[in-house]
Amino acid sequence: RQQGGAMVGEARRMACPERVIDMVGFGFGVGCLGGFGLTFARSLRHNPAGHRFSGALAAAQTKAPHMGHTFALWSGLFHSFDCVVSQRHPDPLAARSSVDGALCGFLTAGLLSLRAGPVAASTNAVVGGLCILLVDVVTGR
Repeated sequence: RQQGGAMVGEARRMACPERVIDMVGFGFGVGCLGGFGLTFARSLRHNPAGHRFSGALAAAQTKAPHMGHTFALWSGLFHSFDCVVSQRHPDPLAARSSVDGALCGFLTAGLLSLRAGPVAASTNAVVGGLCILLVDVVTGR
């Protein structure tokens, strides 16, 4: 069945510039919230008695924006590569394949670790591609 030109149940995505901006914001939010929670929980053990909560809160408030920045950078690069890779398909707004996701993860991880040298960049690129492929396979994409 068609509804408004698209098949019902067919996965559609936002157009590329808007998708990258949207996912950078989403990545920043996820990184901030996850970084705050993880740092807060981890810091509860490392502060002296009587200052556990306040010390953990201060550590989490300090670390959360850095984690948000890291997630936003990764997400922005990943979805920028996703936009470039999706242009080779007849319909670039269709759902991406697992292979495309793995390629984008490979390129993103490799580019982000390029400063560490070619060996580290190639190792991280392979691990990044495999991690994205694993997530896509587990989630059923």
